Amino acid sequence: MMLEFIKNRRQTVILSTLLVLVSIFAVSQYNRARRLIYLRDIEYNRVFSELTEYVDDLEISLLKGQVVSTTDQMAKLSADLYSQASAAKANLALLPMDGHALSKTSEFLSQVGEYAHTVSGKMLRGEKMSEKELKTMQELLVYADTLKKSLDETLISMRDGQVSFEKEGLGFRGGKVAMTSELMALEEEFHNYPSLIYDGPFSQHLSLRESVMTRGKAEISEKQARNLAKKFTGKEETSISFVNGKLPAYSIKSNNTTVEFTKNGGILLLLMKDRYTDEEKISVKDASKIAIKFLLENGFNNMRESYYEKQGGSVVINYAYEQDGYTVFPDLVKVKVALDNGEILGFESRGYVMNHTYRNIPEEKITKEEALSNVSSHLDAQEVSHAIIPLEDGSEAPCWQIKGVVANKHFLMYVNTQTGFTEDVQILLESENGTLAV
Repeated sequence: MMLEFIKNRRQTVILSTLLVLVSIFAVSQYNRARRLIYLRDIEYNRVFSELTEYVDDLEISLLKGQVVSTTDQMAKLSADLYSQASAAKANLALLPMDGHALSKTSEFLSQVGEYAHTVSGKMLRGEKMSEKELKTMQELLVYADTLKKSLDETLISMRDGQVSFEKEGLGFRGGKVAMTSELMALEEEFHNYPSLIYDGPFSQHLSLRESVMTRGKAEISEKQARNLAKKFTGKEETSISFVNGKLPAYSIKSNNTTVEFTKNGGILLLLMKDRYTDEEKISVKDASKIAIKFLLENGFNNMRESYYEKQGGSVVINYAYEQDGYTVFPDLVKVKVALDNGEILGFESRGYVMNHTYRNIPEEKITKEEALSNVSSHLDAQEVSHAIIPLEDGSEAPCWQIKGVVANKHFLMYVNTQTGFTEDVQILLESENGTLAV
């Protein structure tokens, strides 16, 4: 009896100890989760504040655009607008929303910079802004003002503690409104936003075209899409949805990862990983090697690096397809690499998937020397190569790409190899954070 009593007592003590340990572990995990949510909430608040600042600056630049008339002024305005719109779009993408939930807002930010670039290029060719272009800029200003006001109001509510990024179930406090609701209301402001026809030199009219690459490809099933996604999401539980439109796709989500594949052909279209980075342990050169390896592994061959931009602890690198010595700029992909450990945090191939095909490139009618004679004598030409660029009417042009310097500013001139006409002019913005063309 005594032995039985001691045995039962010992079991009770062990069970009690295990229960205490489990309780301590559960409390610890709960506190850890609360801590992570708190830190993430702070980071999202910072991102949203920066988004608001960039949109404020963008509206000011558009206001200036109503009175700017000279080439130099418009070139500078174009650079400012491109930088502001790109930064705003980058911050928008970091907010905890579905990849398509804020698509209209994101499209607006893209087209602001692209429109300004198109007008700037026109003025650099000695042409004047048309009445239609002036009207379009005024329309952009109206939408920018609407966006600014909505963001400012939401920012005030956020700082007053009336809205929060915290999620229900883990410390979401009563009386607060979820930020997702505020952001969806923001997107609703752009429900009737018209797509502009000015998409810039290296962006095709994606909403107006069918994909060249997926045409005629067999459709994949949801099960096949899930299996393709496992390469990026692992064995974690996933949800899947269908994205309709000109480029139908499956969108698969798993914790912090979203991946999309085209319905026709199962081509990797998008990859997004929500992970904060703030350290730089690897170089951009090494990041590019990692990105190239990723591209080859996923069927994107013959890709050439064009431009890149560092954002915090990551770098976004643009790659264009290369054929017969020509850099084919319509076939663009973007890869985002973490600079702390080299992880692929993002990928986007919409431009490539919409446009990629084999081109029958015509023989040059204009020699390199003739092309150089067609550009300004003030341009100190440093490098000449071949490129295919998209035109505003949706067609493409084989060009001589001439890189040169005027008054300490770097330019890219695109001279048509068939006509000798200067199809496009870009300004190269080079800094310690990257190289961009606007």
